[in-house]
Amino acid sequence: MMEIKIIDRYVLKKFLSILLMAIIVFLVIFHVVDIIEKIDRFLKNKMTFIQILTFYYYQLPFYISIAIPMSMLLASVFTIGTLAKHNELTALKASGISLHRFSLPILIVGFFISVTSFFFEDFIVIPASRVRIEIEKNQMKRHRKYRKKIFNNITFQESKNRNIVIERFYLKDVTAKNITIQESKNNILTKRIDAKNMIWIPENKKWQIRNFKIREFSSDNKEIVSEIFTDSLFTLDITPNDISMLNRKPEEMRYNELMAFIKRLQISGNNTRRWEVNLHYKIAFPFTNFIVILFGLPLTVMKNRKSTSVGAGLSLLIIFIYYAFIKFGQVLGFEGDLSPILGAWLGNIIFFFCGTYMFYKISQ
Repeated sequence: MMEIKIIDRYVLKKFLSILLMAIIVFLVIFHVVDIIEKIDRFLKNKMTFIQILTFYYYQLPFYISIAIPMSMLLASVFTIGTLAKHNELTALKASGISLHRFSLPILIVGFFISVTSFFFEDFIVIPASRVRIEIEKNQMKRHRKYRKKIFNNITFQESKNRNIVIERFYLKDVTAKNITIQESKNNILTKRIDAKNMIWIPENKKWQIRNFKIREFSSDNKEIVSEIFTDSLFTLDITPNDISMLNRKPEEMRYNELMAFIKRLQISGNNTRRWEVNLHYKIAFPFTNFIVILFGLPLTVMKNRKSTSVGAGLSLLIIFIYYAFIKFGQVLGFEGDLSPILGAWLGNIIFFFCGTYMFYKISQ
């Protein structure tokens, strides 16, 4: 029992040291490439050394999240590969310790990192990325399309019987131009409000609509009421934050933000399938860190027929195919061919069982 614990510590120490080294190497490469790419922009905007350091401080979490899966793969491959190279793997097998057993600490660490990766992404990467984007916009003068302040032709289904159409919305001063609110019953238009201007009143959490006209219609689409008003407060189930969210990518939202946004869309009768797929994907993707180990370990020790570099190459090829299956599952989820949760998890499910089968066969 004591020998097993010593082996666990030995394997784990080797794995974690390679993992840390791989993460550092990837981070250095990412930053060197990024600095070379952005140095002209830094100089052009006369950014100080402190401002540049601040930018990379907030970009660091994003790079770490990218580096971890690749580092997990390399760490698992080179840990087992090193054991095989020094005949330690053969000695372990001869002493009756199976691949399952001496790989257990690596698998446990992989699972733990997969779970923590979700929280790291949600609590650190996304908030830090938002700050980084603001630095790019304000200090580097980089205006991204998804950070635009003017939105055109917005259609929002507030409820099953009410649609809101906004021709133009200005996020900076929370005002809208040319608004149409349509109410219907049994797919027949019953009421329509047309307004020239609309402004958000935060203290009342209502919209102040100006210069608007209310028209009501009979069941045969004949106009029976038409009145013109100058100013009034309206309660609409849409806020400036909802409008800005419509233009924000799912990966830029934290898990709870995206979940709350989906609920609002569902209440209003909108199709939320695409958003639901991305919500489940936020949980599914971190488990890449665990699945790459399932492939990295058996491909490295397959009867010791191949070198460590070949095992790493095969593992990388498998990972590219794995990512392709993840995206394929997402597309099927978006199109409705699979449920949102199955679409998000399809790649993980297929490769988990394939990796588990390989892991089982290699120890026979």
